[in-house]
Amino acid sequence: MDMPAVQTPLVSDEDMSSALEEQLEQDAPPSVRSMIANTGKTLKRFIDQMRRKETELEGVKAAATAEFERVVALAKMVRDNCHAETDADLHQIRTTLEVLDPARAKLSEMA
Repeated sequence: MDMPAVQTPLVSDEDMSSALEEQLEQDAPPSVRSMIANTGKTLKRFIDQMRRKETELEGVKAAATAEFERVVALAKMVRDNCHAETDADLHQIRTTLEVLDPARAKLSEMA
């Protein structure tokens, strides 16, 4: 019994060996240099992310400090206004007492 001949495209031995080498290179474990390069890229990306987060957190901190200083300035202004009003009221009361105390003393003498 005659088997029909299988026709294959004309591929030279060189083409076949180069294709085989390419396939083996892809299946080969990564070299130390490529692992170091990949690790370096990964670390660089990680460091860049951390630096961006650091910058973001420094901005948050600066904003909080600015808000704190604004609130402290407003609180000092409220305190100063309160002291000024209280000092004016105290002056008025003390002045009134300076006048009323001698008058009360004279009334006590007369009674």
